[in-house]
Amino acid sequence: MARKADLLLELPKSHSGPAPSLPPQSHRLVEAVRKGRASSFFPPVAQRGPGGVLRAARLLQGEEDARLLRSTLALPRFRPLREFLEELGGWCRRAARRHPELLSPRLLTVTNGELFGPLISDAFLLCAAADEGLPHPGLRTLLEGFQAFFSLFLERLARDERAGVFRQEGLHGPLVGLWAHPEETHNGRQSVLRLRFRKGGALAYKPRPAGGEALFLQEGRGGVARSLFEWLNRLPAASGTVRLPTMRILEGKGRDRSAYSWQEWIPRPRQWGILRQSGSVRLEGCRLTPSEAERFWHHAGSLTAACFAMGATDLHAGNVLVGTRRGTRQPLPYPVDLELFFAPIGRLPETGLISDERERGNHHVGFERLARWCTAGGPLACFFPSRGGGLSLRRRTQPWAREEARSVVADTEGNIGYGAYLLPYLRGMFDLWTLLLLEQSKVVRFLKRTSRRRFVRVLVKPTAMYVEELDRLLLSPGRSPAGHARGRSRFSRAEWEQLHRFDVPYFFRQAQGGPLLHLAPPPEPFGRKRAGQQRFLEPHPPPSKRVLDGGQITLVNLGVAVRDAVTFVLQDVRHRVAEDPRRGVRMELRDARRGAVSFDWREVGQRLTYSWSRRELRVSMEPLAAHVSD
Repeated sequence: MARKADLLLELPKSHSGPAPSLPPQSHRLVEAVRKGRASSFFPPVAQRGPGGVLRAARLLQGEEDARLLRSTLALPRFRPLREFLEELGGWCRRAARRHPELLSPRLLTVTNGELFGPLISDAFLLCAAADEGLPHPGLRTLLEGFQAFFSLFLERLARDERAGVFRQEGLHGPLVGLWAHPEETHNGRQSVLRLRFRKGGALAYKPRPAGGEALFLQEGRGGVARSLFEWLNRLPAASGTVRLPTMRILEGKGRDRSAYSWQEWIPRPRQWGILRQSGSVRLEGCRLTPSEAERFWHHAGSLTAACFAMGATDLHAGNVLVGTRRGTRQPLPYPVDLELFFAPIGRLPETGLISDERERGNHHVGFERLARWCTAGGPLACFFPSRGGGLSLRRRTQPWAREEARSVVADTEGNIGYGAYLLPYLRGMFDLWTLLLLEQSKVVRFLKRTSRRRFVRVLVKPTAMYVEELDRLLLSPGRSPAGHARGRSRFSRAEWEQLHRFDVPYFFRQAQGGPLLHLAPPPEPFGRKRAGQQRFLEPHPPPSKRVLDGGQITLVNLGVAVRDAVTFVLQDVRHRVAEDPRRGVRMELRDARRGAVSFDWREVGQRLTYSWSRRELRVSMEPLAAHVSD
């Protein structure tokens, strides 16, 4: 049942009669709705979906919705939005005139929903939640924040274009597409942008200092390996083939080049299909043949082990994407947001790639074991049909449905996740770990050399706590953060400074250690500020000297990771006693607390066995020759 407290705005059905006049930019938005070209500017009309989720029944479009929206925007409470749109339109025209060689015509127009949809949607919600005649004080923050962020982006784009950064990678302008990530912003309303070039493909613009992708995934142009994963891929196998994901990452040429990067955009794979269906509602994702899935999960196991060894965390759904690079056919999992690393983690679920056996907390991990209807995000508010043919704008209080999942991998036989491919997944972990063990001293030297000028993100508090406060600020008109007594006790001055900009607070430090920092917002290109003392609610902040010194890479720690990987999918494993002689891996799983996994290390003539019970984990080695007759 809908709660009265969740109601933000009632929009009665519009009646025939003279249409109210609107300023030019507002009129253009209404016309875009009428023509069905304004899908991202306003909340969707929601309805109940399968599994207790809400889903988009439709988007505002057509004559009736256009009349309703025109009447709504003409209301006094939306006067600040009308002024907001006019100012934004003028700024767009001036910015486009300054950079005609960079952008295709009409990219910088208010009706470009891919770019301006998230901004205008937030502004609409601010006005809808505000009292009559009292403009929300955050409107200026949104507008000026976006203008400063995008102006800095254009400066960097123009500078790096002149320096040939894009041409040398086969990317030729002008840009023909710009898309702004609709979720959280950081560091002065800055968000990830997808740039589509006239020729050569697409890049992601990442305006943040943490450089885990460059440190671990960057692909060089021949010669010396640029990243750890590229270097490991080139080494001779220690116990089996290792293939870790790499991608192109372009660095800028300015003095602020450490504050941003251009990264290859990883599209979804060709192997794509329906994961589940309920009536006309579908959830789509990656679907592989059994042989493709076996290969994929072996590579995913290697990535899992690498992330555990490097103390990488926050690798939940959305931060790890299953995709295929241009020119390749087989998909891989790509950690496209690898900002937290060198953390002193002790268990595999702390990476975010998997959960524990009870799936407590965020169940949208990097490698999901179920094709759930829900997503971790969704719109803050939705329209619902109301009596009389109008619409009610209400806060969303139920999970939101997703239409596709880049963190769910199925096979053509109906299996989801790696439970049906546990043996190749575990072997992938082992093959990567043995390589790290044999090359441990070289790995440490490589990381200390390449991480010297890199930064690592530090989570002070869970992102969900920040998002909860931001939602309150967006839908609580006239209240500033400083006026919220409960908030003052929860957050520091540095956190409030960022929340007041409607940013998720972002902190970082040098990858080899140093003071906790945060960024001054644009137009400062890289204004670092000391964060001061913080109240940490997230455990194990990076960097850890032990991890950087290779202390995570031990035989026992591989056993910890193997046990956790098994426990997560145990209920999905059909045969708890199984062996793959070709890969040299065997498992015997008794229950959720007891089991054993053995790996044949043929290169050294040994069989390595991990066995565990509720209280202990044991590792043993014995000559492989003793098992020749097995």
